[in-house]
Amino acid sequence: MSDTAPTRPTESAPTPSVTEPTTSAAPGESPTPAPPAEPPLVTPAPRRSPSERVRALRPVTALAVGGVAGAALVALAWAGTAIDFGGPETLTTTGGIFLSDYDGFVSTGELCTGKGGYADLDAGTEVTITDASGTVVAADNLTTGEVVGSACLFNFTVRDIPAGSKLYRVEVSHRGALTKTEAELRKGDIAFTIGD
Repeated sequence: MSDTAPTRPTESAPTPSVTEPTTSAAPGESPTPAPPAEPPLVTPAPRRSPSERVRALRPVTALAVGGVAGAALVALAWAGTAIDFGGPETLTTTGGIFLSDYDGFVSTGELCTGKGGYADLDAGTEVTITDASGTVVAADNLTTGEVVGSACLFNFTVRDIPAGSKLYRVEVSHRGALTKTEAELRKGDIAFTIGD
């Protein structure tokens, strides 16, 4: 008798067989494997609109781009104000003409217009500014007349008067001119009185 115990035959687990699909082949040829199943569809990423691309920027990047653009705009604005395009300096003056002859104007409520010998005084009458050489350098027109007490007042504003002349002459219609300095024109309130 032997000292060893009888052993039992071991059973091995059956190995599953994997068969690849094949296509039929002619006798004497080896079968070829079937093509693999159709690959999964890959859809391309959708195209982003420009606004979506901007929103996709990282906040730090967006802040940096915005800061550079803002600095460039400020620099352009400063450069635009500092550039001298060589144009002459100009000034603006204001004034008025009082028609004090009560019989020389017609009033309708608070508005008035010249009549008779003063018929040339009305809204639209030309006001001219001449420089020291006698050249007309600027012009504008009287506004609608307004009744002020017992007079009719026509105001005017003349813009774009070239600076630099020693003296200027201001004339309303053909009523004679007042001679003024540049400082007086800048101050404004040039007053004519007609009809005393």
